[in-house]
Amino acid sequence: MRRREFITLIGGAGLSESIANWPRTVWAQDRIRRVGILVPLPATDPIFRRNMDAFTAAMKGAGWIDGRNLEIKVVSIIGSRKNPVDAAMDAIALSADVLIAVTPVAAEALHLKTNAVPVVFVVGWINPVQSGFAAAINLPTGNMTGITDLEPSLGGKWVQLLKQIAPGTTRVGIVYNPDEGTISGLLLEALKESAGKLAVGVVGLPIRNEAEIENVISAFANESNGGLIFPADIFTATHRARIIAATNSHRVPAIFPYRYFAVDGGLAAYSPDQSNEFRQAAYFVDRILRGEKPGTLPIQTPNKYELVINLKTAKALGLAIPAGMLSVADEVIE
Repeated sequence: MRRREFITLIGGAGLSESIANWPRTVWAQDRIRRVGILVPLPATDPIFRRNMDAFTAAMKGAGWIDGRNLEIKVVSIIGSRKNPVDAAMDAIALSADVLIAVTPVAAEALHLKTNAVPVVFVVGWINPVQSGFAAAINLPTGNMTGITDLEPSLGGKWVQLLKQIAPGTTRVGIVYNPDEGTISGLLLEALKESAGKLAVGVVGLPIRNEAEIENVISAFANESNGGLIFPADIFTATHRARIIAATNSHRVPAIFPYRYFAVDGGLAAYSPDQSNEFRQAAYFVDRILRGEKPGTLPIQTPNKYELVINLKTAKALGLAIPAGMLSVADEVIE
């Protein structure tokens, strides 16, 4: 579990320049440009606000300043209608120069409703080509491009991390909402392969609604030597407080998909740095606002990963985190 901070840009030298080399002068405009963001969380959610701070800072570094030559509008799928397609239509109605789709649900809704407005997606662990968002990784061709977390080996790393933290683990439960369809088959295969090498059995634990959280985790905890892994989806993000409370109260070691789970009391998280992905999204938005077509911009993968360990939770669960793991962690919460 070595700390990683690297650039992985799939395809061509055209994306080789880093954010640090972006122009710092304000881009001259004859009008204010508008960016619309379709997100599956409330616009006030602290996770989203943190990511938006990273995005606006990166845009400012590229010369786009909200309130001066840029206007940012947020449309949340969670609202009175709670319908992704209706929310997508609201986003399209903004007449934005660029739309940002956060998660596969948002990307799919925009994909269904427009092939004209440029869309930058931040979609998590799915394949944008198989999902129909792009013709190819190197040359998306259509109106959509962006960032995908598609890194099959990540599933195996979650299993390894769980085994390092709780060496007695012989069973791993994969908790997910099957109605969302956000979990890559390749990710699950890598997870199962890694588990097999470590003599760990894998079982799927589908949860479709909030009422099932306690029952599913409680039933899994009835047998010993179990650990849980939570691949990213909207359901687990929205109900993270109840999920974390259930894993901790039943004393089940759990690995979560993003930093904020560990910050909120989860045992550990290893994943792409979400804030950095929003900085990557700013790169795409900047290029598009300057006249490039999304279909010519190769899709990127994350260029920074982070390991976060909640030492307080580990102690409460009676787990001793290896010193070597603590030394390479990006953040240790005490």
